[in-house]
Amino acid sequence: MELIQPVRHSQVIGHAATVKHAPGKRLLLVDPYPRNNPYRLTASERRAVWFPKLSLPTIAAYTPENWEVNLVDEAVQDIDFDYPCDMVGLSMMTCYAPRAYEIATEFRKRGKTIVMGGVHPTYCPDEALRYADAIVCGEAEDLWPQLVADYEAGKMQRMYKMTSFPSLEKYKSPRVELLSPDSYMTRQCSFTTRGCHFDCEFCSVSPFNGKTTRRRPVQEVVTELRNVQRWIRSELVERLRDEPMWNAFVTALRIRVGIEDGSIVAFVDDLHNSNRAYCRELWAALKPLKIKWGCQSTMFLADDEEMVKLAAESGCVSVFVGMESLDEDALDETNKPFNRVQKFSKEIKMFHDYGIMVNPGIVFGFDSDDVTVFERAVDFLTKNQVELAYFNVLTPLPGTALFDRFEKAGRIFDRDWAKYDGKHVVFQPSRMTTEQLQDGFHWANHQFYSLPSIWKRLSGTSQRLIPRWEMNREFRKLVKRTCPKASLSPLAGVLKNLQAKLPVLDKEQLIPSALHALKQHFDPNALSAQQLIFHIKAKRHDKFAALFVDLEGTLDRLNALELIKRIKEAANQARMDIIVNFEHLKLATPDALKALVDSDAMKVAIPNVKVRFRKFKDAFEASLQGFSLAGLQGFSLTGLEHLNEDSQDA
Repeated sequence: MELIQPVRHSQVIGHAATVKHAPGKRLLLVDPYPRNNPYRLTASERRAVWFPKLSLPTIAAYTPENWEVNLVDEAVQDIDFDYPCDMVGLSMMTCYAPRAYEIATEFRKRGKTIVMGGVHPTYCPDEALRYADAIVCGEAEDLWPQLVADYEAGKMQRMYKMTSFPSLEKYKSPRVELLSPDSYMTRQCSFTTRGCHFDCEFCSVSPFNGKTTRRRPVQEVVTELRNVQRWIRSELVERLRDEPMWNAFVTALRIRVGIEDGSIVAFVDDLHNSNRAYCRELWAALKPLKIKWGCQSTMFLADDEEMVKLAAESGCVSVFVGMESLDEDALDETNKPFNRVQKFSKEIKMFHDYGIMVNPGIVFGFDSDDVTVFERAVDFLTKNQVELAYFNVLTPLPGTALFDRFEKAGRIFDRDWAKYDGKHVVFQPSRMTTEQLQDGFHWANHQFYSLPSIWKRLSGTSQRLIPRWEMNREFRKLVKRTCPKASLSPLAGVLKNLQAKLPVLDKEQLIPSALHALKQHFDPNALSAQQLIFHIKAKRHDKFAALFVDLEGTLDRLNALELIKRIKEAANQARMDIIVNFEHLKLATPDALKALVDSDAMKVAIPNVKVRFRKFKDAFEASLQGFSLAGLQGFSLTGLEHLNEDSQDA
């Protein structure tokens, strides 16, 4: 393993840290960040919630020793465009691509060689090559030394493309000492795995890093952490010795309460707990280091109490979990069926029982999401006292299956890459307007980081209360500065009350829907729990200025009466016609059908609007003999053919 030597304050040049070498070539590595981005963190916000990416410190580690390497994180530092260097390397996420192109243009004016790498150049190579002399596609550890050698020989190629994933054995430690001191929550960042065997539709990890996980040898990880730990501690000692007494006291206090980076390690793996046996070995090896660490984990890690206990004993104090949604349909849609909403509360409690902070990632804008999704998410997270949450707008990043699907459907309307940051709506949502999605995102942030919410969520915290309060306080400042005040659509409350997932109690004489061709004999007692659920979904149908109610599952009489009650309340509140779609209803009892076609009951319950049944006769006409259909207003399909497609999304 490469030993990391402490960098002295005298080695800091301008705004960026550098390590001196023998005279040779100079490389400037830049992590771009738009200067006018409203989400740009202040110094206190960075120290509370931000840690650096490892891509450029890793490139620095794989650069030949005869090169002098300088690193600038533009989220922290300003770029000196006149800095004397031979080559400029830019690591690019999609949302930072426009800024990277601006930086490249400025350096090219000064005759510098520009190399770009990262996710965006990998999936948009032709675009990146307009601004770069060379690009690196895929993971760069094996490609970078060859690119540098070609540059020195005067034969650098335009594109270097990964043909196989780099080995993680004898991996060179990222040179985190090049990062600016006192600018992050922690600089003790490392990783243990690459790749993800899950295949979430919106995520670029599997396409970029592979659909299997590779793991670093445990002992190499531990050795790296020990080296970094020694370096960090020596730097802190130097600061305490050299700073004025008051500053030294504040630094010591921050270390004591756990908000200084003396003992916090961030594992930046996209799936830290990808292999149980590996985690057991790693976490056992971390115990003697007496560090505190956080990682990105699956929710279902909490299904195994023994593993959670081991993680906590080894120093785990925080997990970022890709919860994504509180709707099963959204999880299925994004190819994340291993997350189960009904288990979330229990899993959160398991982490909390062992003092581990839970930071869920929540995404708004799935095709199954409507305007009720924001309030449901905030209510659930607050009730379960999660310490932090990261809200994002669904974003179709290049290279993902989501981008391909939305591109094919013509749903992407904004190609400004700067807005592909998870905070802007760049596509047409399915069940709400773009304005409703954007406003809901802003509302959720304000609501979650309101003082009453913070108080309620942290009231159950018994460990590391000061750091958790500090993180919430800084997030609250960020939200107040960046998110416009917003309110939910009045329709959100109507749809929230209209929607339901109800159990079926009456299984006698169930009638199969003709639309689903369930002609065969079936045993009501053999129906699964999933089949014995009645699901009411609702959205506004903009073309017809009506509420579109989609029924799924099995309907009995009690649920039919509950449906009529909810329709009555929605009609009186929204004053809109209501279309009830039976296309996806699979089973119903005779009493349920009778309740729905009883004209007097319907007229009394819903006097102010028209209620139209769609696909009702097609589904159950053979079973309606003897029932009067006079109360039903037939729903002509003339001019409404596209409702077939819309109802699939409802």
